[in-house]
Amino acid sequence: MADQPGRIDPGTVEKDMAMGLGAAREGRMEEALSLFSRTIQRAPERWEAYRFRGIAHCRLGRYLEGLSDFDNALRRNPECAGCLFERGSVKMLLGAIEDAVDDFSACLFLEPEHAQAYSARAGAHMKRQRYKEALADVERAVNLRPRQSDYLHNRAVILASLGRYQEAVGDYERAISLNPRSAGSYNNLAWLLATVEDPSLRDGPKAVSYARKALEIGKNGAWMDTLAAAYAECGEFDKAVAVETEAYELSRPPNENFRKRIEIYKSGMSYADSALEESNRRSQAAP
Repeated sequence: MADQPGRIDPGTVEKDMAMGLGAAREGRMEEALSLFSRTIQRAPERWEAYRFRGIAHCRLGRYLEGLSDFDNALRRNPECAGCLFERGSVKMLLGAIEDAVDDFSACLFLEPEHAQAYSARAGAHMKRQRYKEALADVERAVNLRPRQSDYLHNRAVILASLGRYQEAVGDYERAISLNPRSAGSYNNLAWLLATVEDPSLRDGPKAVSYARKALEIGKNGAWMDTLAAAYAECGEFDKAVAVETEAYELSRPPNENFRKRIEIYKSGMSYADSALEESNRRSQAAP
């Protein structure tokens, strides 16, 4: 039966919703948007349609449109924990960190075992340099999903920021064991082993191995920079200079820190030695 003025066939609405979800799953976001919009036009009380359209907008990079849709979904259903998480994630991307924390906290009030919300709120705390709060949240995420490599990676980042380097190494290694394609974990672990201030924890050969594995998965200037630091820690300064030069050439815009490191390695110093020398210089210059 065709829709008549003032009367909407519920089956038509459900069909559009199902087709929209199917299109979204297959990556046909514009088609999904059209179907969710038609659902909203026919049944504006369907908060789920606003939520799903918001997700589609965000996947297309239309964050303000997505934010508006999440607002509309929450006006119709203030207890949608997922909507709060998704809106908080958009706010994070837009730089509204405090508002994002509020949304993640509201999500967790409604759904105390929402591991993604704990992890996301930990990221927000990191941006505010509240490392202890970040660690508490990421610990909750790891406890809820102990085999989630992303959460272990994030905890390693936080632990390293707190100077708990040995624990960070352990988390990166566990993340890699769970996800051998975790290029970011390979790179971060290599950087830590090549540059950490505690010489007893540095391991140049391992750093080179991990940095190479990251670059086998993906290549960019930042990861080339890590490999250069690892070579320098091994005393292979010619290789360090060559790789750092390539890192500088790959970086867009040109990373001046990479250019400075070329000169450091040319002088026969590792990254860690250079950092220590700079720290000593500042200490001597302090009144």
